[in-house]
Amino acid sequence: MIESDRLIPQPFLDWYGIWAGQTGIGESGQAWVQDPPRGVQLAVQPAQKSAIFIAPEHPWEEGSLSPQVVICAEGVLKLWYLARGSAVGEPTFVAYAESRDGFAWTRPELGLQEYGGCTRNNLLFEHRKFELQSVFVDPTAAPAERYKALGRDSIFYHKGVEVHDMTRERKWEIRRAMQAAGYTREQQAEELYFIGLLRGAVSPDGCRWKFLEEPLLDVGRTGLDSQNIAAYDADAGKYVAYLRGHQDRRRLVRRIESATFGNFAPPHPVFGMDPQDPVDDDVYSSAYCRCPGSGRQLIFPGIYHRGSAQVDVQLASSRDGLLWSRPERRPIIASEPEGYGMVFAFPNLVPLGPESWGLMFIGQYDLHDGGQRHQPERAPEWRWATWKPDRLVALEAPVEGCVTLVERPCQGQQLRLNFQTREEGGWIKVELVAPPSTPAAPVEALEGFGLEDADLLRGDEISRVVSWGGRSDLGALRGRNISLRLHMARARVFSTAL
Repeated sequence: MIESDRLIPQPFLDWYGIWAGQTGIGESGQAWVQDPPRGVQLAVQPAQKSAIFIAPEHPWEEGSLSPQVVICAEGVLKLWYLARGSAVGEPTFVAYAESRDGFAWTRPELGLQEYGGCTRNNLLFEHRKFELQSVFVDPTAAPAERYKALGRDSIFYHKGVEVHDMTRERKWEIRRAMQAAGYTREQQAEELYFIGLLRGAVSPDGCRWKFLEEPLLDVGRTGLDSQNIAAYDADAGKYVAYLRGHQDRRRLVRRIESATFGNFAPPHPVFGMDPQDPVDDDVYSSAYCRCPGSGRQLIFPGIYHRGSAQVDVQLASSRDGLLWSRPERRPIIASEPEGYGMVFAFPNLVPLGPESWGLMFIGQYDLHDGGQRHQPERAPEWRWATWKPDRLVALEAPVEGCVTLVERPCQGQQLRLNFQTREEGGWIKVELVAPPSTPAAPVEALEGFGLEDADLLRGDEISRVVSWGGRSDLGALRGRNISLRLHMARARVFSTAL
């Protein structure tokens, strides 16, 4: 059934949607395989890295400037970041900026927060009041609560007494003293622990926030010490969040959901390292977001290589936010050639123009475990990881290949391909075929759309109209379930839209 006339791209992020083939038995009893995929693989496309896209401009940013989340709303990029002045003891603030291109940022004078005796700045509030980590637009909310934010909070207890304003230095001082006194790990956990809380805030414009009194969730004695990202999942009709978690002293990503912004069910682990990963790898952060256009769910996990104390970024995708898979175990945002010790991605994947997507990342020159690497005194760098639209992963035929896709309803317009071929002998041809059947039977091309009719595709195009004998109109096939059969040589196909 066709629900919309809009052509929705189907990116190749996983093997789902690709016909795996099946064995058939002929009348003679001889076995054969129906349309098996051959000569193709999924290939992660490493990001291009932009120049540094934001740097301190005002006194309240000279100590540090740390973007947290960017969204695209009403055609404008909106950025929330942490800012702190250079003077000793200055508080950290949450600040706001806007941009049309991701590089030239406007810091509006909001008049909300005093700094240096003046409110002519873009500061929203002190970070200690609400430790903002993610912001999203709620399409179901009343105007006064259209923007929603998620923040973390920790309540520390030492010897059963709540400790206000616990610092990292004080925490480690207490732990070292307990170790020196011979405390067991269990005794240390009873003497010094914290309760993790998720807190929420709502706003009509993303600048003027109301902090909700009741926590969204009490996660008990579990950590929330890296990214915790909330969103509204329109497919499920629920609020979801992806949180930091642990299992047997390994990090993982946990998911929560609720029909309301609050009253979340207990967290459920959904992503972590598995036996296909190196034994010393761990997952650090998620950078959860949606893929523009197709709406597929993505995470860009920071992969912590414990042996080297380095962090880089991989890619995983999901159809429902629960089952996640990775096309390859290799970085999509690498630490080289810059020589970073750590790379972390931050949501969201946003347009940086008509033919570019960008994902914020920070490159740091130090190592996770505090070691020395190249120039650790160098300041962290905020850059965009960029791709052309839908080019996160390729269905690639390094030499020559053929693959059949599972059936989809035809919109009755055109078939468009996002593809790239090598200059030396690269090409693509597309057949329209009847969907593979069970029990197995030969997969036949539709009349007029077979291999002999298909026009050759070469080059590098984001949205090329496919044709057969110069004809591209698919009006006669509107509403009919059809499959594509891709014949490829030295080529990559990134997405199809039927």
